[in-house]
Amino acid sequence: MLTFNTEAYEKARAFLKSEARPLERAMFEYEFENGSARRVLEELKTFQNEDGGFGHGLEPDVRCSESSALATTIAFQTLSELNETDPDLVDKALNYLERTYQSEQKGWEIIPQAAEESPRAFWWEYGAFNDHWGNPNAEIAGYLIDYRTKLSDEWVNTVVDEAIRYLQETSDLAEMHEMLCYIRLADRLTKVQYQQLEAKLDQFISNCVAANPEEREGYCAVPLQILQSPNSRYYERFSTYIPSDLDTLIEQQGEDGAWAPNWAWGRFEEQWQLAKTEWKGVITLNNLRVLRSFERLK
Repeated sequence: MLTFNTEAYEKARAFLKSEARPLERAMFEYEFENGSARRVLEELKTFQNEDGGFGHGLEPDVRCSESSALATTIAFQTLSELNETDPDLVDKALNYLERTYQSEQKGWEIIPQAAEESPRAFWWEYGAFNDHWGNPNAEIAGYLIDYRTKLSDEWVNTVVDEAIRYLQETSDLAEMHEMLCYIRLADRLTKVQYQQLEAKLDQFISNCVAANPEEREGYCAVPLQILQSPNSRYYERFSTYIPSDLDTLIEQQGEDGAWAPNWAWGRFEEQWQLAKTEWKGVITLNNLRVLRSFERLK
């Protein structure tokens, strides 16, 4: 069993301090150095637009300044890691979700058409993921549960019920990002609600997560993407593979101290290099969280 030693940790720390975005830097200091949650919130606000939504490349593969449901889910992911919040930021974000909700779809467009005017990865064309409603709508349903005291109960129930219905009846259980959105929703459901989608979600995970390293080819979901600690409900399911996956994770740290994305845009090369560095900060921070939760940090 490998341990992420002090030298390796210091290299990751140095990368985050010098190369990562101010947001990931602030998150690292908050989570690992007793830093301020307030500073994280201040950095997160720099990605928020007047309409309350988030843009400006908060999701590094979509560089448009305009707000998107996609970027707004990233903001809520960040908020869920903090022990304090900013009511004004949250209220504006919830108002954005209320205004952009499309009742005929019972959900949101993942990115706006304006995104096509900005550099982005080749898979982020307008209409992307239209065939996979759960991305990001199932994840948004989870955040509506988090803040339901600020919202209409009827509306929250409508979105959550549609997320459960869609998984039960419509999803092809084949798209890994949709799966990740449902995992985030599942953590926020009542016991009864979770039981309604448990079987389908288990099948979804079986379809999308390549448990055996010998079966992993190219860009695919791996166990450490759906469980980040031994307390995860999925830990026992993948426990056989976790020790070696953690060893591999440690071995994959780059010479610069960071972990790099295993994908590329295939266009807009100059902007991709910026996005790649931003992703390295995001991935490195997340990997340190994982290594700490599994007690691999020396």
